[in-house]
Amino acid sequence: MEINEVGSTAFFPSCVRQMEQDEAHPLFEDPFAAWFIDDEATQEFRRLIRAFPAIRETARYRVCIMNETLARAIAGGVKQVVTLGAGFDMRSRIFSTEGVRFCDVDQPAVLAFKRNVLEARGVAPCAAIPGNYLEIDLCGELGKTGFDLEAPTLFIWEGNTMYLPLDSIHDFLNRLRARIPGLTVAFDYFSEHVINRTSGDETMTAATEYFERNFGAKWVTGFDDLSVFEKRNKLKIIRSGAMLDVCMRYAPERAPALAEWTGRHSYCVLAPG
Repeated sequence: MEINEVGSTAFFPSCVRQMEQDEAHPLFEDPFAAWFIDDEATQEFRRLIRAFPAIRETARYRVCIMNETLARAIAGGVKQVVTLGAGFDMRSRIFSTEGVRFCDVDQPAVLAFKRNVLEARGVAPCAAIPGNYLEIDLCGELGKTGFDLEAPTLFIWEGNTMYLPLDSIHDFLNRLRARIPGLTVAFDYFSEHVINRTSGDETMTAATEYFERNFGAKWVTGFDDLSVFEKRNKLKIIRSGAMLDVCMRYAPERAPALAEWTGRHSYCVLAPG
């Protein structure tokens, strides 16, 4: 299957996760990532990474902080996890825990590709909801899969918000908050300087343009002030920070060279307040 049949942005995270297994001291484990990428995808994204190595680096720390958030939620008693724009994410297996249910949400072609790969290897996929989560009745669909909308539920929203119009982000969060009182949402985002190409870093601007030109994926929304979520969505900021903070904990020796990039890519965890 060609990359464009599924969407290039579904393959890039798998390439990042697969490459991690070649590190002498990997920051995380993902034995499934290689299942989803073929030579075409690997070559395409290795070209990107060779040209802009910091893109891979900041994506590594994104995986780390989302893993941390999920592990903390499960340890805290969360029994339901929804991965939005899931792509080939396999945390449902990596973090498999008795009594914890997972559900992937993504476009039908992505989920079909993922299901075929897993079933060919004898692995049962987790529950899945096909469709654009901005357009479908996601909460209603979750209810059909057996999720309890009254129970604490973690939504992992990794690598999505930069592609979405601002109003769509807030409308979606308001719909979730109205239906799921025990909501927690973990997402990552870029600063507005990255989106507007006003960072002053020519390499960063070139990377933004490369991504859009070669993969048809335009970054349209960033945030510099997280208080907007408290004002527009009545959601409280539980945790937040730059990927630079994550880098300092996992690979401090790399931080000086990556400060510009990882300082403009951040994460946030929201819950009703």
